[in-house]
Amino acid sequence: MLNTLKCPVLADSFLLNYQILALFKENMAESIVFGTATEILKKIGSLVGGELSLLWNLDSDLRRLQRTMSAIKALLLDAETKQTQNHQLRDWLARLKDVFYDAEDVLDEFDFQASRRSQQGSSTSKVCQCFSSSNPVKIGHKIKEIRERLDEIADDRQNLPFLLIESHVDARHVIPKERETNSFFQASDVIGREKDKENIITILTQPGDVIVSVIPIVGIGGLGKTTLSKMVYNDERVYRHFELKMWVCVSDDFDVVRLIKDIIYSATHEDCAKLKADEIPRRLQEILTGKKFLLVLDDVWNDKPMRWRELKDLLVNGVNGSKIIVSTRNKTVAEIMGTVSPHFIQGLSLEDSLSLFKNCAFKDGEGKDFPNLIKIAEDIVGKCKGVPLALRTLGSLLFANTDEDEWLRIKRSDIWHLKQGKEDILPVLKLSYDNLPSHLKQCFAYLSLFPKDYIYDSDYVTGYWMAHGLLATSHDDIEELEDVAVRCMKDLWSRCFLEDFTEHDHFFYKFKMHDLMHDLAISVATSDCAVIKSRSQIVDGSVRHFSIDDSADNHQKPPGVLYNRPETVRSVIFLQANNYIDESFIQTCIFKFKHLRLLTLNFVLFRVLPKSVGTLIHLRYLDLTGNILLKKLPKSICKLQKLETFRLAGCYRVKKLPRNIRRMISLRHLEITTEEPYLRENGIECLSSLKLLFLYGCQNLVRLFEGMQGPTSLRRLALLKCSLTSLPYSIKYLKRLEKVMIEDCEKLNLKMEFQGEDKDNLCLGVRKFIIRSLPSLVDLPQLILQGSANTLQGIMIENCPKLEELPEWLQNLTSLQTLEILDCPMLSCLPEGMQRLTVLRQLKIQGCPALSESCRRDQSKIAHVREVHLDE
Repeated sequence: MLNTLKCPVLADSFLLNYQILALFKENMAESIVFGTATEILKKIGSLVGGELSLLWNLDSDLRRLQRTMSAIKALLLDAETKQTQNHQLRDWLARLKDVFYDAEDVLDEFDFQASRRSQQGSSTSKVCQCFSSSNPVKIGHKIKEIRERLDEIADDRQNLPFLLIESHVDARHVIPKERETNSFFQASDVIGREKDKENIITILTQPGDVIVSVIPIVGIGGLGKTTLSKMVYNDERVYRHFELKMWVCVSDDFDVVRLIKDIIYSATHEDCAKLKADEIPRRLQEILTGKKFLLVLDDVWNDKPMRWRELKDLLVNGVNGSKIIVSTRNKTVAEIMGTVSPHFIQGLSLEDSLSLFKNCAFKDGEGKDFPNLIKIAEDIVGKCKGVPLALRTLGSLLFANTDEDEWLRIKRSDIWHLKQGKEDILPVLKLSYDNLPSHLKQCFAYLSLFPKDYIYDSDYVTGYWMAHGLLATSHDDIEELEDVAVRCMKDLWSRCFLEDFTEHDHFFYKFKMHDLMHDLAISVATSDCAVIKSRSQIVDGSVRHFSIDDSADNHQKPPGVLYNRPETVRSVIFLQANNYIDESFIQTCIFKFKHLRLLTLNFVLFRVLPKSVGTLIHLRYLDLTGNILLKKLPKSICKLQKLETFRLAGCYRVKKLPRNIRRMISLRHLEITTEEPYLRENGIECLSSLKLLFLYGCQNLVRLFEGMQGPTSLRRLALLKCSLTSLPYSIKYLKRLEKVMIEDCEKLNLKMEFQGEDKDNLCLGVRKFIIRSLPSLVDLPQLILQGSANTLQGIMIENCPKLEELPEWLQNLTSLQTLEILDCPMLSCLPEGMQRLTVLRQLKIQGCPALSESCRRDQSKIAHVREVHLDE
């Protein structure tokens, strides 16, 4: 039992609790600036030597700033790791963060001017028209001021209590030595893991067909992976089954020589100090030869396959049936090391959770004399989500305390508000956070702006992260930012920061965050991010990202806290949908928050978007989705040359898109609803940076633009609830198009056959093709599908009642892996040649009774498919 001694109740307990909370928040919140420094240096590098920097005589200033930034960046990784040890270092990093934000703003403004210059042309007269003579002077002064502030901060590092070490590789070894585990086990301390224990023992005692099997146990910190391993390790059946048992705590330092020594010591208690380097692995092999052994490698963080192979090669001298248990927080580690499916440890049941909590909170372990507290305990237990360490943490906080008010306070408080010892739940979870690279720390912290149980959409999250430059890219920038974002999400999921990570419609991902991980995100982001729930809420002036949840007032005005430091605000997100907002708030956002990167007003109702929106030159993300009152967009919106994501879907009263939308040269993600019957020329098709185009509810739109040669970077196209009758043949020019989704377009027929030489020469790259609810569809688009024969991996066809047959050329789609046909009752058989689809591994047919019966009668077409689902 942890923290079993309750602090005495003091007269000034409120002040004490406030001080404890302040100290805890200070220790948990961090300044993460390495990633920001990296992006700033990239920005400087793109400006140095440029036409405008030379014209304005700012090139030397930029180069000096570059040198100063590079020198500071080299120290940041070490400073970030050590900041929890010293408040002076935290303050030093916080000062750096302020300067970095200001540097981003100045460089952004400079880059904006350079972009305008390149658009307008480089003649002297046009330059004078575009830029006032004060621009170079102002920007020059700002760059000089930033450099001087950086120089001062760099000099102040001499006053820090320890020396900072230069480092350019974001590798972290942060797990404290005192967290090393051992195999000692007290059975009475454990509740609710018997089923998990029996499952693991069954795997361990099964006859082995390989020399060594590896069983991973995976879960977030505090779930009881180490405890479960101890239960198994100390079971009598396991003791009898294995001739040799060994326990090693690996932690984040996967040093193979050190691990070999620890394994030898666990097996024999021999000290390897006197052995020569080449004798150590030989001694391990001598110990294991001819023995059936069990090795527990507890708390593994290493995700480098080569290091594991180096150790694994030394563990193959045992008898067949030897086993290794690996406990880890990282799914990638399980994939690298495991030879059987991982055991994902889950939270305890509500009944077991309550039993464990009562065992920690009451002297008698039951609390039968305090029925009123037991009722409150049920609510407290709910916030722990079955995580044993969280239950122990909160139970121990209340140990032997029968003050009902104190129990109610714990019930009402988020876990991150409560006092935490270093072995309690949030500090334990923070070890996982400390092990993240800088950019992932920032990405994770930003998710704290959304409520618990929020279902995140990968497209939205990608836009949020891009808007603030949180995505780490390589210098060659071969990988698209959208791919980097998904990789970051998958990385956070593999490390158990995210859960329920699933693909939807083969088009995007959705995921959630465990409540305790959400508490962790809030705790580490308190210096940057805040959720505003009332106008009386006090927020630290350093906070730059706000989400607003002011549901008590349907005619909302911005909380006064937003005005404290308006120049620092970077994000404003409204969380309450379908509320009318006082339009003065929009004016305030534009007038006060000049450095906004992100403004989200989805499903918030207002009538007028002010012309002054064009002054938000730093804006990257604007979401107006679902505003049914908005009728018109100001022309000035096209001045937002930095805007990357623009969401206008569901704004049904907007009659026309802005005439000069082509000037929004940075747009990557565009979602629109329009009343126009045609998309005007020299508009969207001129957006060469566009990656995703989503047309939704365009009830009058009968034709897309013909000129598809412009948006050649387009990767995803989604058409939902539109009146289109056909797609333009010029879609063949979209060579980078990867995913197409078309849904609920009643008049659309997709017959698109090859023309001229296209049959032999056309090479598209579509990978996923999804069509749904197309009542007029009678043909599949040969141009798109057969034109992508070498890349197409998945097809979904759903609710197309007039589709009577699949084309014979389907057999040419030799890269096809999944084929789903749902609710197409007129289909009666698969085409000939299905056997040619040798990589087809999943075929799903539902709502197509004749087609399913045909496949049952003649299975020759699908015999090679690994996974087949047919109508019952």
